[in-house]
Amino acid sequence: MAKVHVLYTGGTIGCVPDAQGALAPVPGPEFERLVLSMPGLSGHRVADHPGLTWTMGWLDRTLDSSAMTPADWIVIARRILDVYDEYDGFVVLHGTDSMAYTASALSFLLPGLSKPVILGGSQVPLTVALSDALPNLVGALALAGTLPVPEVCVFFDTLLLRGNRARKIDANRFAGFGSPNFPPLATVGSFVARNGALWLPMPGDDAALSVPANRAGRREELDAQAAALDGFSVPMLWLHPGIRASTVSAMLSGTVPAAKGLVLLAFGEGNGPTDPAFLAALAGADRSGVVVMDNTQVQAGAVLPGAYATGLGAVGAVGAYDMTPEASYAKLVCLLAAGLDPVAVKGLMATPLAGELTVIDA
Repeated sequence: MAKVHVLYTGGTIGCVPDAQGALAPVPGPEFERLVLSMPGLSGHRVADHPGLTWTMGWLDRTLDSSAMTPADWIVIARRILDVYDEYDGFVVLHGTDSMAYTASALSFLLPGLSKPVILGGSQVPLTVALSDALPNLVGALALAGTLPVPEVCVFFDTLLLRGNRARKIDANRFAGFGSPNFPPLATVGSFVARNGALWLPMPGDDAALSVPANRAGRREELDAQAAALDGFSVPMLWLHPGIRASTVSAMLSGTVPAAKGLVLLAFGEGNGPTDPAFLAALAGADRSGVVVMDNTQVQAGAVLPGAYATGLGAVGAVGAYDMTPEASYAKLVCLLAAGLDPVAVKGLMATPLAGELTVIDA
């Protein structure tokens, strides 16, 4: 017997056209009625999986994921913690646009999971006949109820991906998500092919960081992080030929609330312009306590600190290695919200916490 809890947050999977013909997500009760009408999901069961049942909850207001904020990440994490003991797995239905950010954030907000938390959604609404919504939903439910993978994942179009390694790679095709720097944790076809050697280790129930042992403490930490979010910002900056120091200065000095972090999407292996004024602006940000992350704008591959003279390590930027920009951003926000000082944040940003990066020697 397995019980799965579904948390519906909105997104394309639950959308219908509004009065103007634009897609908007329906409220939770209406979406649950729709799901129950789908083949194989009536009676809160999953056909072909005897003993697997599901329940559904939803956010007070359903969202297009482009409207998601870090505060919503904490709401989702808290909702999972509130029912953690009652279920064997969890599915978070989410819009695709910012799903990789939420999946990454949950991997840091819910350390020590012993049960799967699987984010899913669709490119086409569940109400449309030619849609990826039903197979994605059924797949996520079945995996959450039968696969003992102890981490946050994304399931999309047959692939179960580590959540903090996933990226949206296509806006239209059903194969909307990929994991450019890490293999899938499982693949669904006529059978489920597990890649269990890649899964994070299962924590003991008494492990200091495990969810079962530290649930009350984790709730308090989440509340503190939620309160801290209004006190800082973390902008992202895509580097391009001809970028000026004034762009960096304007982004950091003109941000309200003040920036405590900056995620750079640099060239290639983490390279940037050699303009002295540009580098001085980044170095000044570092000296002022802003944690600067050196990511790459390339889809696959890694930032290799020190590989090129044009690398940004000399100005204090932390090399992201093969961490995705989404994971880098979410991790930085979560660490800063935890109240850590810049030195501690820098050290942890370059350290794997939830399988989000591979440290690579240049």
